[in-house]
Amino acid sequence: MAIRKSDDLANDSDSRYNNLRDAKKRSKITERFDDTTHNELAADEALQFLNKKLDEVIDSVNTNISKTGISTSQASAITANTAKTGITSTQASQITSNNAKVSYDKNLSNTDDIDLKATVTENRGSYTLVFTITAGRITKTASISLE
Repeated sequence: MAIRKSDDLANDSDSRYNNLRDAKKRSKITERFDDTTHNELAADEALQFLNKKLDEVIDSVNTNISKTGISTSQASAITANTAKTGITSTQASQITSNNAKVSYDKNLSNTDDIDLKATVTENRGSYTLVFTITAGRITKTASISLE
């Protein structure tokens, strides 16, 4: 709905202006705001200036009244959730089921009845990496000291 200017009071549908709609009152308002005639009161020039400024604001508002601040294509992109940074439903399912998980298992190998285990020991700030290989009843160890 457009905002009406003071010279269009007769067509204003807002009930707050009912007392200004009769012809005599509209005529007085029009006369006061008319800057092409002689000013009867000293304040008429100020009223005329303010009326013109108000008309500029009303024109600006009425020109932009149907704008939403974004273009139609932007609104469509928002609706379609274009360029989203979220995750897909497949990704959400994989997170839930914990697919492709990376976990640590000290049993590095378990093939052909050969087990390879790695452990780290610490003694007074010195670390040792110990590899234990078991094949049947035979167990072998190798240690690497880390300094």
